[in-house]
Amino acid sequence: MKQSIHIQTADPAGNITVFVLDRFERNQYQHIASQLLSMKELKAEQVAFVTGEDSMEMCGLEFCGNASRAFALLLAKKRNVRGDAFIDISVSGSRERLTVAVNPEKNYTKIRMPLPLSVENWENTGTPLPARCQAVDFGGILHIVLRDEIPSKERFDQIKEYIYSLADPPALGVMFYDSKKNLMTPVVYVKDVNTTYFEGSCGSGSTAAAAAFSADEGDGTFQFTLSQPAGVITASVEKRNGVINAVYIEGPVSFGSVMEVAVETD
Repeated sequence: MKQSIHIQTADPAGNITVFVLDRFERNQYQHIASQLLSMKELKAEQVAFVTGEDSMEMCGLEFCGNASRAFALLLAKKRNVRGDAFIDISVSGSRERLTVAVNPEKNYTKIRMPLPLSVENWENTGTPLPARCQAVDFGGILHIVLRDEIPSKERFDQIKEYIYSLADPPALGVMFYDSKKNLMTPVVYVKDVNTTYFEGSCGSGSTAAAAAFSADEGDGTFQFTLSQPAGVITASVEKRNGVINAVYIEGPVSFGSVMEVAVETD
């Protein structure tokens, strides 16, 4: 059955996100998201479903930092917030409510991200992974941070096959970082919707890279401004007693107008 639904696009550093503003059951997410992602005019990389006044879920129930900070700014604009403010939200893939610093007039957001469950240096022999890389696990998504490898779908698929032979994360990201250009190319797979995207930018991937790059550092605050194919994200890590106790990403977000599109809902 065809149904008109209300959506709004957000552009956090090129990671185009479609917010579905009408309420749907989770068992409909994949079907609706697949149709929205196929609409070339939206240029979307991911789909999020608004589930309440201050809550949203990604279509694969994964965590997404870019979508989370965009959602908080969307709420601030809806509430006619002025100047610097804080918005609390609940999002998929995070056990805790998140507090997002917003400035609707400047279209700027800074979000305190969920802490990684682990940051591990992986030494690899006889596997598809390079001799040394880092794995950063957020629970809702596992990121592999690679240095100075050429990003390709073939290389990503090799790594994906290996990772899923060991574990079953809801989503997998491989962050291909070119140290000479300071350019990070995020490639993300979401299991429930079986999609792989070379993303314009990735918020949780930026956090993973910052955690990985500061893994061998002592206490302090470490900030990394990461150029990505469609934008720039600044990620920062605070370490105390040798442990990460806070991570943030920040940057601008722009929005399209609310629009109606027709999708099959059954």
